[in-house]
Amino acid sequence: MSAVLGTGFIILVVVWVICIVLSVVFSRFEGSLAYAGIVFILIAIIITLILWFYPRDTPPDKTYVPYDNMSVVRTAVVSVLGVMLLIGAIVVAVFHVFDEHRARPLKPWTYY
Repeated sequence: MSAVLGTGFIILVVVWVICIVLSVVFSRFEGSLAYAGIVFILIAIIITLILWFYPRDTPPDKTYVPYDNMSVVRTAVVSVLGVMLLIGAIVVAVFHVFDEHRARPLKPWTYY
């Protein structure tokens, strides 16, 4: 299975699942320990970035592998877009999801 998906992908899936589960578990705690979930998500982001920019080894059967020179630019653009996606999701959560919504009655409650 790891030959099809790759070792880095398997590592990322395991790291993100563990960090999300720990984040949900620690969100139920009280006090300052409830914010430990944010630390786990930051650890998962750091591990993801390290594996994203970690150079790949050359295959054992080839001594020279041609690389595309634009791959660094593409990787940087995708990384910036990912960071902007996270910032946008945080802004939506702060200004829309966490905004107070009160229910309004459809008609006044008057009985004659």
